Amino acid sequence: MSNENPINPMGTINNCSEITKCAARCESQVLDSTTLNECNNKHYISMGRTGPLIAKIPVVLSDVEVQIDVESEIKLQEAALDIKTIDKHVYLTQCKLIPYTNKLFIAGYIQKNIQFSTIDCSNETSVSGNIQHTTVNIPLKCVTKIKFSQDPIYGKEYKKRVNTLDKDMLGKDQQEDSWIHYSRLYEPIYCELEYAKILETDFLNDSCPIPGTPPREKVIREIVEKMVVFIRLKVLQNQQVYIPEPDGDVVIVEKCVSDLKEDSNDSKGRKYTNIEVGFDPEKGMIGREISTYDLNES
Repeated sequence: MSNENPINPMGTINNCSEITKCAARCESQVLDSTTLNECNNKHYISMGRTGPLIAKIPVVLSDVEVQIDVESEIKLQEAALDIKTIDKHVYLTQCKLIPYTNKLFIAGYIQKNIQFSTIDCSNETSVSGNIQHTTVNIPLKCVTKIKFSQDPIYGKEYKKRVNTLDKDMLGKDQQEDSWIHYSRLYEPIYCELEYAKILETDFLNDSCPIPGTPPREKVIREIVEKMVVFIRLKVLQNQQVYIPEPDGDVVIVEKCVSDLKEDSNDSKGRKYTNIEVGFDPEKGMIGREISTYDLNES
């Protein structure tokens, strides 16, 4: 009877030690691992001043969803056997409203990461290769008309000459020249990307069969994609807004710790009591009394 290692009918080695000799030692390992305990926290309800007051806050001028249709051709660095996955992200590089118009200029790109399998070797029953990736930036650009729910506020600039009478009070003084230069700047108008949605269909072009491989196996070098991109945008501008006094019942909380601690030694002047309000999902509108001092009074 032979002492050699038995071979199974499929031609594979049954002795695990022989397989271990062929495997290289991995250098990857767990360097450190720590189990973290959950730490406690205390929830505070945000409180703020009541109206009436004037605040300068971002105001939504328009809320739009823009549709951009894009068609692109992509050539892969290597021939691909099949596409494994495609990831896409939308980045905007420009969102500009032209003053005194409703034309919004939009520009950016779609970053597309394609992971695909390649072919290193093949035979009549199998194909082997690696997983590669190609990342491309597909530009997009358009201009769209928007509808304003709140009008933007623009600045003003002018130059005006002011004339005076001469000594005889009969005409313009030619020896004196006065001017008025006026310039009023305005808050910039900007955009905020809320979401992006992409609907696409990819066509795999430039495919050809691989000789000596399983039937119907082909390689791919070019991809033609047709995309319908929906971009939800908010057009904003900082404006002064009047905030009225809250209308409704306010529950005064008995105990509420404030992060602002008053120092009675440094507080001078007449003392006033104001109310700060907030919203509690269980109690509704709540309030707390805070003390302020008029430093102009001694």
